[in-house]
Amino acid sequence: MAFRYHFFRYSFISFVFTSICWTNTVMGAGFAIMEQSVLELGRAFSGASTNTGDGSMVYFNPGAMTQVRSKLLTTAGYLIVPSAKFNDEGSQLNPLVGGFPLRGNEGGNTANLIPIPNVYYIQPLTSKVSFGLGVNSPFGMENQYHSNWKGRYQAITSELITININPSLAVKLTEKVSLGAGLNIQYLQAKLSNAVDFGAICLQAIGLGACGSRGLLPQSADGMVALKGDSVGFGFNLGLYFEPSQTTRLGISYRSRVEHEVKGTANYAVPDQALILTRGGQFIDTHTQTRVIMPDQVMLGFSQYLGARWNLTGDALWTNWSLNRELRTDFASPQGDSIQQLNWNDTWRLALGLSYTPEVQKWTIRTGFAFDQTPVPNADFRPARIPDNDRYWLTAGFSYRVLSNLTLHGAYAHLFIPDPAINSKSATGDRLSGQYTAQVNIVGLQLDWRF
Repeated sequence: MAFRYHFFRYSFISFVFTSICWTNTVMGAGFAIMEQSVLELGRAFSGASTNTGDGSMVYFNPGAMTQVRSKLLTTAGYLIVPSAKFNDEGSQLNPLVGGFPLRGNEGGNTANLIPIPNVYYIQPLTSKVSFGLGVNSPFGMENQYHSNWKGRYQAITSELITININPSLAVKLTEKVSLGAGLNIQYLQAKLSNAVDFGAICLQAIGLGACGSRGLLPQSADGMVALKGDSVGFGFNLGLYFEPSQTTRLGISYRSRVEHEVKGTANYAVPDQALILTRGGQFIDTHTQTRVIMPDQVMLGFSQYLGARWNLTGDALWTNWSLNRELRTDFASPQGDSIQQLNWNDTWRLALGLSYTPEVQKWTIRTGFAFDQTPVPNADFRPARIPDNDRYWLTAGFSYRVLSNLTLHGAYAHLFIPDPAINSKSATGDRLSGQYTAQVNIVGLQLDWRF
């Protein structure tokens, strides 16, 4: 019997781009990772575009590297402590196969404790030229639901890792203006899985009589699919640093999009009674290819000293998430292309911070607040792999000069996240309905060594 069913609406790319319960909930909007500086974490990244205090300027604004007078090595680590739990509000099967409630639990705490490292190095080459190198992770995610939860047909495990190598150069054009540029070499790896309701697929494709006799009924013949793949992409970043006076700094920077052609595999576990559904080349182990775009970003901000001890900072970050209106995966098997509609919007992140250096100048303390907008338009486009919502950052941090050339930074952040509602439909038409409760705590430590 000829049988074609374009199943994986939540295909490889859907997974890669709509994954990240914790990263999404923990980091910046979508699945961007803001944690690139513990110094900046302490003031909610409100001074990122004008910061000259640590090596993260390689990433945030390479133009500021000309302000470094000696070699600088920055090493940082963060621990993300998230909580994200689903609360069911009537999830059900496709009405075409009965519309019965989805069986299973609510998935547990889907978010894992995640460590994040980054390292930066800056070296002045001349009095007007500086070199920098950064190694970090600008995008990422990891989450894990229980294998028998109500949304298992949409997501069970999700992991997305990026490693970005960012060599940069900066030139001092005048005493007040510096320009920097960098190359980004970015590696991406994704691993994702979910259950497959072969009973519901059979019922829609063949009919009750043939399926019932084989024991292929909704939620009674689950299989699994695991997808993995990787890619290397390239981009660039630019930064302009302007110091109009000794108390005022301005910065603007641009990070280009990075396009990935993610090549990988899809591996299916099909129960014996459902093997009939593979005869047309569906649900067989195969190769996949997906185009994934990491969005471009523009950041601009200011730093204003208010006397000798106080420093007010502000930053605005725009992210071009609307690049991802539609995600398409190509399968090497006869299975047709999978298309996932995202309809994501561009986002803004707005931050304001304040730093204070007491008379004992070994210490600096700081605090900050930020509003971080979600790209997800509404509950219908909020799948289980990305229950994203706006988040509000409240942060505090310190710097302590241990030695004349060694500084320790520490910071803490709490993210308040309004409960994200979800009304997401899977490839087989079942609907996951409910709300997530989520919050995030972040701690970070960093050392700056000047030599």
